[in-house]
Amino acid sequence: MNIELIEKEGLKREIKIEIPSEIVDATYNEVYDELKKNVKIKGFRPGKIPTKVIRTKFKSEATGEVIEKLVGKYYQDAIKEKELEPAGAPILTAVEIDEGQPLKATLGIEVMPKIESVNSDDLKTKPAEAEVTDPQVDRVIEDIRMQGSSLRVVERAAGEKDVLICDLKAVDGATESFKDQSLAGQEIDLGNEMTKKEFREELLGKKRDDKCQLTMTYEDNFPEKSLAGKSVTFDVEVKEVKERILAELNDDFAKSSGHGETLLELKLNIRKKLQEELETANLQTTKKQLIDQILEKNQIDIPEVMLEGYFKNLIAEHEQKKMEFDEQELRARYRETGQNSIRWFLLFHRFAQLEKIEVSPEDTELWIKKFADNYKIDIAQAKELLAKTGKAAEIRDGILEEKVILLLAEKAETKKG
Repeated sequence: MNIELIEKEGLKREIKIEIPSEIVDATYNEVYDELKKNVKIKGFRPGKIPTKVIRTKFKSEATGEVIEKLVGKYYQDAIKEKELEPAGAPILTAVEIDEGQPLKATLGIEVMPKIESVNSDDLKTKPAEAEVTDPQVDRVIEDIRMQGSSLRVVERAAGEKDVLICDLKAVDGATESFKDQSLAGQEIDLGNEMTKKEFREELLGKKRDDKCQLTMTYEDNFPEKSLAGKSVTFDVEVKEVKERILAELNDDFAKSSGHGETLLELKLNIRKKLQEELETANLQTTKKQLIDQILEKNQIDIPEVMLEGYFKNLIAEHEQKKMEFDEQELRARYRETGQNSIRWFLLFHRFAQLEKIEVSPEDTELWIKKFADNYKIDIAQAKELLAKTGKAAEIRDGILEEKVILLLAEKAETKKG
């Protein structure tokens, strides 16, 4: 067998294989013998069909099978001989074959990049955010009180935390967007930061039966495209003003919240949860900083076949969620993200090899325990659930990546600034 390796642009390679005629003929004979055992032709008993008849009727099918057998086998020999690490399946671009002749095949492949080292020098990270503050804990407690609150109609002017029931009528601007909608009895919460500021400002101090007019301008990126970047003027009539009845801050409130037996325990539990969330957010911020620097310091080519796999998964995800999208637009928008994701994947795996970072069974068990705790199930249930997902490799990669990030963060700690 003769093998010729031709380097193409980037990570692309071309392999030319020539297989001697005697091997080709022997393989043809094997295929013909198989066909003779299995095919049925009228006028011949099973297994007694002459080889000449088989050759005449099934030459094309036999040729296809011979190509599959020989090219598949000798391609594997070729990548071993040339010490190649393919990034994906080969593509047969040309083939010459006939009985009594050598088989000549040309295959195109992409190889994985050779990463001799990963530059992780002079990494810098910004200091993490400070610890959780008392006002942050108080805000969470206030949110819990709001969620469990009730509303009571009052005969007074609306305050900053009150809820108004209003009838609205679109009278100017992009009114077409509201022509088929009932705007009667709209609940407008002045204490909710998500409520448009035009409503919060104009309705503050209004009483039952008060009327006013306000104009609201929608952002350019507003989800409803018919309103994006446009203004609408509304006639507003206040039908009711309601105040929120909040629970008193005591041990009974703590028990009813389900987050503690006493008010002190409630505050401690909230602080602990906020601290965990802060640490997770800090880790994610640090992770992004480190990944950006590693990518900048290590410019490597990536196989297009891996990027195509990324797009395939992205498109499948959009289809599964029944999201409308233009494939070409999606590819253009996420190309750089996909490239960086694959570059980082290759780099952190190579870094782990060089630093001898491994995922132990204990690491996996700890990850599963955390998973079980988060979903409030036992470890056996967690293992069964994870086994069904078939994502063992993803879990291992996630653990490995976390270990790499922690080591990189340690390297960067003395170089902050």
